[in-house]
Amino acid sequence: MILRKAWQRTALWLGIGWSLLWSVVLSDLPLIQQLDLGLQDRQVAMGHPSTPPPEILLVTIGEADLKAWPSDREPTIYADLVQRLLDSGASVVALNLLPNWVQTSDHANNPIKALVKQHASQIVIVLPTSSAGNPSPSEWRNYEYFLPLNAKGESLFPPRSILGFSEYEPEAKHPLSSNSTARQAYLSGQFTLARHLDRTETLDSVALLSLKKFQQQDTPTDYLPSPSDPIRIHFWGTTGTFPSLRAGSVLRSNAPLPQVRHKIVLVGFSDTSNPEAFAIRAPLGDTMPAIEVQANLLGSLLTRSFYRTAPLWLQGIFVVLGGIVISKWIVWGNLNPRASRNYQYWLFPLVLLGSFALLGTGMFWTRLLIPFVLPLTIWIATGLSVLVSLQLGIQKDLIDEQQCEIERLHRVEQAAVISQTQKLLHRIAANIHEGPLQELKLVMDRLEILQMNFPQVSVDPILEGLESLGHHLRQQLNQTKAIALEITPELREGLDAGIKNRVQQLVQSGELTLQVIQEIQPLEEPTLNSQWLEAREDIYSFFGEAVKNVVRHAQPPHGTATQVKVSLSQQGTRCTLTVENDGAKLDDSVFARSEGLGRRGGYGMKLMSAIAADLPEGAIERVALPEGGMRVALSWTLQLDR
Repeated sequence: MILRKAWQRTALWLGIGWSLLWSVVLSDLPLIQQLDLGLQDRQVAMGHPSTPPPEILLVTIGEADLKAWPSDREPTIYADLVQRLLDSGASVVALNLLPNWVQTSDHANNPIKALVKQHASQIVIVLPTSSAGNPSPSEWRNYEYFLPLNAKGESLFPPRSILGFSEYEPEAKHPLSSNSTARQAYLSGQFTLARHLDRTETLDSVALLSLKKFQQQDTPTDYLPSPSDPIRIHFWGTTGTFPSLRAGSVLRSNAPLPQVRHKIVLVGFSDTSNPEAFAIRAPLGDTMPAIEVQANLLGSLLTRSFYRTAPLWLQGIFVVLGGIVISKWIVWGNLNPRASRNYQYWLFPLVLLGSFALLGTGMFWTRLLIPFVLPLTIWIATGLSVLVSLQLGIQKDLIDEQQCEIERLHRVEQAAVISQTQKLLHRIAANIHEGPLQELKLVMDRLEILQMNFPQVSVDPILEGLESLGHHLRQQLNQTKAIALEITPELREGLDAGIKNRVQQLVQSGELTLQVIQEIQPLEEPTLNSQWLEAREDIYSFFGEAVKNVVRHAQPPHGTATQVKVSLSQQGTRCTLTVENDGAKLDDSVFARSEGLGRRGGYGMKLMSAIAADLPEGAIERVALPEGGMRVALSWTLQLDR
């Protein structure tokens, strides 16, 4: 049967190999990523206040505002708008600029640069960029022009104190995974200047930099999130969730603006049809401009309602451990057909899924997110792959076992044919010797008597011819007898020596791995006895079949035996050959079924029984030992020389 212990060990490597392979194959499938993204969006939306933090206010600039502003005065009007907000008591103002407002370095009048110089502790300039998680630093262009310079031409303020980046990728309009900039945001990143590629600058995101400046002015606290890892943005709702003012109304109003006092004000473009709005697809399916994404990210930091994604190595451990459990479960069920009736068998997948659900819930409350759809899909694919591998392995083992059985039966058939041929040749030689040869001798004797009675008759030529014929006939008979009495080389020194040599060959070849105990006594074998020589060949074949049964059924991994005992003894003319192993104890029903000729191994038993029947007073005994194991004994009577 199948090597059960070998398959149990193989299950470990199948679980690891298939789970890792399917992790690589399935992790990039859009459908699985979208399912996990939707599930995580629902998770993040749970358990948090439905209203956004009151410290955030948006000032939106629409297409109508841009059309009403003269193109050559847009930066000046924009600077006046920001100045109006600061004069009304805004704590921090984050500015999203249009690319066409980036001017050349030889331009003397830059109203935004003057604004930054006057209110550096309250101004944040938003630097649009792709994902800040790229291995190589991102390059920013010309935004340093808005940084005021001192008399030596050096920046009056460090770039990181003014510039804050905002991430955007085109894929964010149709996000597929939680790694998209529409869901995940980095709080810090590496950047290089276009004119100084050898200089790297670390910048904070616009949300983190605005929060730092806000805490320094209005609500000092030691708490700031670690910027090392990306976070999942918590979205409070659809577009328009945060309170906002129109830029035109702010500019037209001469009255104080109490709603901006002690607020973080984000100024930017609200029309999602404008590519400069850097719109993304939000969790609820709405298209949301970058200014509102920044507001949701800032709100996540203010309320500490953000999440982090579990590290890939931790996700990999979950997947591999689950793959091993699934693989063990599949192998157990296939190697033990009755396992499905055992409640413990069904506890395996239930415990795995329950543990994974509890672990995911526990990690969720510690603000760690792990994907659910991807691991479940990987485990299903791993289970199916292990099942197919197991079935293929089972078929291969069965084919190998059947091939061994066919080869064994072929050897048995060959041995039977050779034995029958030897007996036939021996019988022919004996018949010729006892029949025609005796008659030929009688004819020659009568011819000699005739010559004595009739000397005148010459019979010498006839006698010589008959004598020559008899000589050649005896030579042919001797050759036939030699063929019939061909001796196995291992048995030339006796049956005991042949058995010892056979045991040594099996041990050296590794076919027999059990501890061998030998109690082999030399027999008083008759010499020049053709019947004994033939019987000895049969006894040697019996021993070979008995040892094969031990290897096939008692030796690990097929059985639990630790030793085999081979005994050969003689008491008077009665001889006994015993092969005994200490394998697991068999109940009566198993022992009875193993005796059936329809089972595999019945052919060997028939051969052994036939050998016992052909021996003088031969008998075979097969006994299941009470302490475990099996003893097979062959006994016969050793006939002396005649």
